Amino acid sequence: MTNLLATPVTTLGRYAILGRIASGGMATVYLARLSDAPEGFSREFALKVIHPHLVQEDGFSARFLQEANLASRVRHPNVVRTVDAGEDQGYAYMALELIDGVNLRQLSLHRARPFSPPQAAAIVEMVSRGLQAVHSATDAEGAPLGMVHRDISPHNVMLARNGRAILIDLGLARPDRTTGLTQVGVLAGKLPYMSPEQARLEPLDERSDVFSMGTLLFELCTSELPFGETHSAQTMTRLETCDPAPIRETLEGHHIPAWLTEIILACLRPTPAGRLPSATALADALSQELSAAGFDLDAQRGVLRTIVEGAYEELGTVERAEPLPPIGTAKRDAPSEAQPSAAPWRGLAWAAGAIGLSAAVGLAAWTLRGSPPTSATVAPSRDAPTLSKDQASSPRAPEPVTARERPAPPALEPEPDVGTQGTEGPQVEPPKPTPRPTRKGPVRSDPDGLKPNPYEAP
Repeated sequence: MTNLLATPVTTLGRYAILGRIASGGMATVYLARLSDAPEGFSREFALKVIHPHLVQEDGFSARFLQEANLASRVRHPNVVRTVDAGEDQGYAYMALELIDGVNLRQLSLHRARPFSPPQAAAIVEMVSRGLQAVHSATDAEGAPLGMVHRDISPHNVMLARNGRAILIDLGLARPDRTTGLTQVGVLAGKLPYMSPEQARLEPLDERSDVFSMGTLLFELCTSELPFGETHSAQTMTRLETCDPAPIRETLEGHHIPAWLTEIILACLRPTPAGRLPSATALADALSQELSAAGFDLDAQRGVLRTIVEGAYEELGTVERAEPLPPIGTAKRDAPSEAQPSAAPWRGLAWAAGAIGLSAAVGLAAWTLRGSPPTSATVAPSRDAPTLSKDQASSPRAPEPVTARERPAPPALEPEPDVGTQGTEGPQVEPPKPTPRPTRKGPVRSDPDGLKPNPYEAP
C-alpha cells in the first residue's frame, strides 16, 4: 500500500475503468472491463473500490480480502457473484458480477406505489433462496461458515431485467464465530430493518435475517415499515415488543390476503424461536401459498420483468468522471460545519451524517437494557457520506448498465476524504439535490442526500 504514483489511475489490476456506477460510505463502484483480455474478448464487471482513507487503516486490507474470500464462497443465481479481489496502486478492489437492472428502492420510488401481494411474494421468495445460500456457505474444507447477512433492505436487492431478484452487498455478512473480520461497520445496518436481537447488539443467527425479510415483505406490500422509519429509541421499543396488532391492522388496511399476512407475522416475532426457522422455510411457504392462491410463480417473474423493463431506460445509467488520483495526492475537502445527529442510523436515504453516532446508540441501548454500553460497542452505519453526484441528484440510486449506453473511458472523480466509521474525522457537506419529480401514492419520501450504492450497504 505504499506505491504512490505520479499519474492518475485509469486501471486497477486487470481492469480498465470505464465509468462510475454509484458510491457509498465504504466504496465506489465502477464499470470496468478486463484490460488484459485476448483481442475480441470483452467482459465487463462492477468494480467495487474501497475508499483510500479506509485502506490506509491498520489491518483493513487484510480484513477486506478475507471478507471478499467469504463472499466468493456464496454461489447462487439470486446472490451477486464475487469473482476477483486484489490491491493495486494503493487501492483495494473487488470485481463483482455486473447486474443489468435496478434495486428495489429505486423501483419503489419510480412506481410510487406498493407491489401487488403476489409480486412482493415472488420477489421475497427468490431473495430467500439466495439468502439460504449465504447462510449455508462453507469454507474450502466444507465446514459451515455460519454467515448472517445483517443488512437486508430494498437498497440491497436488485431486480434484473430478466425478472431475477438478486441479493447484493455481502459486506456486512460474516460468521459470528470468526474473529478479526469486519471491524469497520460490522454491527452497522438500518435500524428499521433490524431484528430485535440485532438492535440489542446480541449474537445473531439466520433467524435474524428472516425477521428482516419479513420487514422487507411488509414494506413491498404497503410502502410502509412495520416498526417505524426513524432511527430512534421509539423504533427500538417497537422492535422489542413486536406487537402484531398494528402490523395486522396495516396489512388489512392494504387488503393484503390472509395467507400473506400470516407469513409476514411468522417472520416478525420478537424471539428467534418463534419465527420461521430458515430462509428456505420462508421461500417454501411463499411458493406453496402462491400456488394455493392460484398464482403461478413463473408468471409473476414475467410480470416483474415487464416492470423492470419499463423503468430501466430512466434508471439504468453510468456517470462519466475524472481519473482516480494516485494515493496520497488528493487534497482533503474542507469539512462542513458539524451537524449533530440524534439517531444511531440515518434515515431512508442513509446519508444525513455518519460520524460520532455510537454514543447515541449506546444511550438508546442503555435506555432499553438498563446497562450503559461503552462508545466502542457499536460501529456506526456504513451509509454513505457525500461521495457521488449521481446519488445526490436523484431520488434513486444509480445502477449497473450494459453496452446500451457506454461513457468514454476513463471517468473517475477524485473521492472526498471523509472520516472513517467509528473514528473522528472531517465530514463532507452533501451537494444540493436537484428538484424531485412530483409523485403520487403512498410511498414515503427520502431525506435529501446520497442514495445507496447498489453493490454496498450505504
